[in-house]
Amino acid sequence: MNRLRMFPAVAALSLLTLTACGGEDATPAAATPTTASTSADSPAPASPAVDPIDDKEVCEKAQKTGTEMKQAIVRVVATEGDASVDATKAVATQMAKDLAETVASGSPDSDAVIALKAFVTEFEKAAKAADPLTAMDTPAIDKASKDFNAACKKAGVEVNF
Repeated sequence: MNRLRMFPAVAALSLLTLTACGGEDATPAAATPTTASTSADSPAPASPAVDPIDDKEVCEKAQKTGTEMKQAIVRVVATEGDASVDATKAVATQMAKDLAETVASGSPDSDAVIALKAFVTEFEKAAKAADPLTAMDTPAIDKASKDFNAACKKAGVEVNF
């Protein structure tokens, strides 16, 4: 039963951590002064035109990430006999990072991306807690999981978050 509770907690922690890290990049860039001549002389870098992935791919990538993180926790438990808070946070942090990348690769207005982003937000709150596993067992995370599962089912993909 503890292993089943671990996955949502790990997923939530990882996603929340990644979302928090994404906002940090904007602060240093905003603090760097620029001159009008510098911005006028050099063109803005072109961002690659990449089509967002569809909900089916978002769900498949998220499920793959979830499976990989479950396997990582199983390896930790097999090696250490139990998953420590630090090990749980490390796995959750990686999962959050990977799921945040999946969120970023999808269309921001798609059902699966909106639901996955909500899951990451709630998971991030739990990751910051002293006892992440207990903090992951909340109605908000349960709702975000159910919403993501439903969005994926609508896209034709069965996931279990």
